[in-house]
Amino acid sequence: MKESIWIQLKNNLSIGELLSGRVSRHEPYGIFVDVNLPVEGIIQITDFKDEGIMSSQEYPPIGKEIEAVVLGFKESGKQIWLGVRPSQLAAAKKTNPLLVA
Repeated sequence: MKESIWIQLKNNLSIGELLSGRVSRHEPYGIFVDVNLPVEGIIQITDFKDEGIMSSQEYPPIGKEIEAVVLGFKESGKQIWLGVRPSQLAAAKKTNPLLVA
């Protein structure tokens, strides 16, 4: 990917923004999400639950539509860092009430 596309993407997305996508693959450290952008989103295993420990057996199935919150950007690998903790989703929906169906 061209650096200019990566920079533009980062400028157009906001930390705390709610995105929808589909789970595209599982890894021991988290899942990847197709968010219909030129880069993938990644949800690390630590960004699923507010409390307790997540196991890879609890991952949502591949192909499942999910909502996730933009937490940041991983420069290595050019990925969007996402979270799905209930507290993160609630905060994003409270901040962006028009996005809630």
